[in-house]
Amino acid sequence: MKSGKTNSQTTKHNRRAILLLGTVATLLAAVACTNKPKPSTSWEKPVGAMVRPATMETSATPVVKPASAEVTEKISQLEKPATKPITFKSRDYGVSFVYPWQYTFLNAKTVAKGDESLRPKPDGSDSQFTLARIEIPKGFYADTDLKNAYFTLSLNQDIAEQDCVSSVGPDQNGEVKNESINGVNFRWTEIENGGRGRANKVRNYVSFANDTCYEVEMGVKTESDGISREVDPDQVMRRLNAILKTVEIKSSTEKTPTPQLKSSAEPKPLVPQN
Repeated sequence: MKSGKTNSQTTKHNRRAILLLGTVATLLAAVACTNKPKPSTSWEKPVGAMVRPATMETSATPVVKPASAEVTEKISQLEKPATKPITFKSRDYGVSFVYPWQYTFLNAKTVAKGDESLRPKPDGSDSQFTLARIEIPKGFYADTDLKNAYFTLSLNQDIAEQDCVSSVGPDQNGEVKNESINGVNFRWTEIENGGRGRANKVRNYVSFANDTCYEVEMGVKTESDGISREVDPDQVMRRLNAILKTVEIKSSTEKTPTPQLKSSAEPKPLVPQN
């Protein structure tokens, strides 16, 4: 009877063991399923894979300039300084000259309203006026004692020829020179003076034409500060003299002949009278 009980108990234990093993197996399978890696989505990068950056082709978007910017750019191109000599011409007084574009130009109004130092030597008449003044920039002679270098063209229509010619007196040697410039005779003289570190070299030219006294003054003035090197006044004067050589005075008698118009009306034949 004991052996039967024992077999029955053994069978129960085996069943329990099998049931327990089945439960454990099921749990292990569930755990294994939960530990499996999830499939990666399209935006997730696989772990450990070599990722090469894609080559991006940049397409430059054209920059559209506003109309105002294009107009400003065109104006700036037009405002570029000229590289050719500039011609000053007065049709009212029949005179012209040429000067380098780098030089400074002062018109009659600027000279008249400016400092007295801008005006040339008076010719003894209140009717004298300066038509134009040209100055050589100091940058041409940097680090020198050059104060200013100028060329002025003045006119006087209220003095006679004798007074015009006598407005230029003799130099230190008692001489007055004559020079023909583009077919016009000029009477001229040169005066040098100075002191206490200052020096002036001034040339005055006069010519009478068209019932007008044409006056040219060229000057080189220096002022030493004890540091700057001395400039050669003759070298500077040669630059001014180059402007003088271009001065042209057109005679008022040089007028373009007026073409004669032919009458389209034909003369009528004379009818004899009986």
